[in-house]
Amino acid sequence: MKSALAIFGWIFFGLVMGVGLMRFMSTEADLTELAAETARPERTADGRLALYYTADDRAHISGEMLGFLQGLQTISMAVAEEDRETIRDAAGALRRGGGQGQAVQQKSPEGFRMIGRSLRQDFGTISDMAMTADMDDLQLAVSDAMGKCAACHGSYKAVEVEDPAAD
Repeated sequence: MKSALAIFGWIFFGLVMGVGLMRFMSTEADLTELAAETARPERTADGRLALYYTADDRAHISGEMLGFLQGLQTISMAVAEEDRETIRDAAGALRRGGGQGQAVQQKSPEGFRMIGRSLRQDFGTISDMAMTADMDDLQLAVSDAMGKCAACHGSYKAVEVEDPAAD
């Protein structure tokens, strides 16, 4: 009888372990899929890294980029006209963010955040040097800032996804 119970025990143990192992394997696959879904190190069709944002986040980013573009146009025209006050004021306004983008920053990869911080530092430098620097040096600083815009747009693409909180 002890032998039969021992065999039954081993069979039962084997079944429990087998079911547990199958369940673990299924869970591990699910977790791997979930990790890939949330990390999303995917590339878009044109080879850029896809950054997944809700419609509100994407609108915020688009607004920031439009502000940068408009500011760079204003600064570029002011450099051509040698209007130092406008250079200082326009660049100074771009050095600071509005603060609304903290949630977006937390969702963004470090490389994207680094380019944004560096661009804002460039605007600060342009503002600081506006009143005394040679216009050629100011134009080079504007060109450096625009290079960061090109690098970011060449590296990343914002892709809109459903807001899970909206469900």
